[in-house]
Amino acid sequence: MPETPRAYRAICFDLDGTLLPMDIDEFMNAYFSRLTRFVVERGLDGETFAVGLKAGTRAMAVHDDDRTNAQAFWDEFLTHVDPDAADWEELLSAFYEGDFAHIGDGFAGNPAAGRVLATLREKGYPLVLTTMPMFPRRAVEHRLEWAGADPSAFERITSYENSKSVKPRQTYYAENLAAMGVAGADVLMVGNNTVEDLAFLDLGVDAYLVTDCLLDPVGYDLDTVRHGSLAEFEQWAAALPPCARPAGPIERGPIAHEAMEEAFAANAVGEIDRAAATAKAAAVAEDATSHGGLDVQGA
Repeated sequence: MPETPRAYRAICFDLDGTLLPMDIDEFMNAYFSRLTRFVVERGLDGETFAVGLKAGTRAMAVHDDDRTNAQAFWDEFLTHVDPDAADWEELLSAFYEGDFAHIGDGFAGNPAAGRVLATLREKGYPLVLTTMPMFPRRAVEHRLEWAGADPSAFERITSYENSKSVKPRQTYYAENLAAMGVAGADVLMVGNNTVEDLAFLDLGVDAYLVTDCLLDPVGYDLDTVRHGSLAEFEQWAAALPPCARPAGPIERGPIAHEAMEEAFAANAVGEIDRAAATAKAAAVAEDATSHGGLDVQGA
């Protein structure tokens, strides 16, 4: 493991388990439970909603075209529900503005999260939040607030509105390299998941694995990557030199498919099995929607 850090031009952060130390299973159960109840309480059919939600989530994980994840979700979701039963987009927007925000009531984040973001910004590093882009932007903002992190600290925040792929597909990370306008070697990825976050290594980035809420489904050799608690990362980040050549301007919106492909080709480290990455993303989506909250019985 190299001792001297690269001269980064931008730093990317995962959210869940990295900046936000909330148990992911508890969060997903609370999320799906509240969402399904919200729909059922408005007189809508919970079972068909659950089917549509699962199908739309999978569509975000596997589509391979120039649609955003939001477009892929809604195109699929509306084939499984009665599209005239509600203004579905308005309904879900109301959920994310209201009920969703209360999932984090009483949650105490790690104070190191806000501090390390402030430290890196003071050093001139552009920050990008590369969180799983299956949620609307408003939901991501709420989760940042639970973490004690200011959304304005980030030059780009991935969400289902501005992303066309998902973790652990390397195409998702290629989108973000294109948005930043930098090579993979110019970027540090800070995450906690050895599959979803370290897939970015396939495009030549450096990484720091936060271990407070480590997710390691593959038995990754931690000695091959920098790792430590968020508090330890805070100390490591404090020792970084000022950013000499910050990336920018960073694109906040969707990235053209052609630009993603160019970034992918320019940065891929060896052969990358894109079909295998898509299969992993589909498995992640299946796992996410397998939580008991999607069982509407008793909702």
